[in-house]
Amino acid sequence: MARILPFTRPRRWRFLSSRTLLALFIVGSVAQYLVQGNVTWVTASLRWADQMVSLQVASVRLPNGTDSLVQSVEASLDQALASARNGLSALQANTTAIADTALDKPVQSASDYDLSGKVVRIADGDTLTLLDATNTQHKIRLHGIDTPERRQPYGSAAREALEALVAGQHIGVVVQDTDRYGRTVGTVYRNGLNVNLTLVEKGWAWWYERYALNDRELAQAQRKARAARRGLWQDSHPIAPWEWRSLH
Repeated sequence: MARILPFTRPRRWRFLSSRTLLALFIVGSVAQYLVQGNVTWVTASLRWADQMVSLQVASVRLPNGTDSLVQSVEASLDQALASARNGLSALQANTTAIADTALDKPVQSASDYDLSGKVVRIADGDTLTLLDATNTQHKIRLHGIDTPERRQPYGSAAREALEALVAGQHIGVVVQDTDRYGRTVGTVYRNGLNVNLTLVEKGWAWWYERYALNDRELAQAQRKARAARRGLWQDSHPIAPWEWRSLH
């Protein structure tokens, strides 16, 4: 008698659950945080996706009279990518906070600083807006550093580096001065981490020697970043922001 094999269901691929995807996101982000001190892979991936979509759209040949359709599709894609970028940037900031907690970094006390509060806006790589406990906003210019302008090479990358470090986070500021634009100039700390110094160490900011002439720590951080060709130092002839501004 022929042997009757038990009925077996065909295997089906199962998509990863949202909980598993979130866990993978956090693990990957914490891993980058441990190695580099910030979390930037999300925004870098979105920039790559944006470029790939733009290249694919540009390579498609459509019949005459479809320009409005192409423009509508491009606008929809741009809106979708912008929405994804904003959502993931917030998640990226929360992941940085998780990493701080996992590493048992010291809790920041408001009494240690001249100003403290939550970062509610990042203007560029060296300027942010802080909202204090009285709901007063303070525009903060990071002391002793200068990052590429937004239209300058590495300007967007410098902004994203600052965003990854402090966006949505509670920070403290040791005030140094007030500049001619009315901004508070100071050194920013997040859970004891010197953000100004970190940006220079990672190669996303220049030591602003004119305003921090005797800051040996910033000078040394820049020398090391340049030697290691980190960040903007990947460029063989980077232009200092103050020189770029004078030319533009």
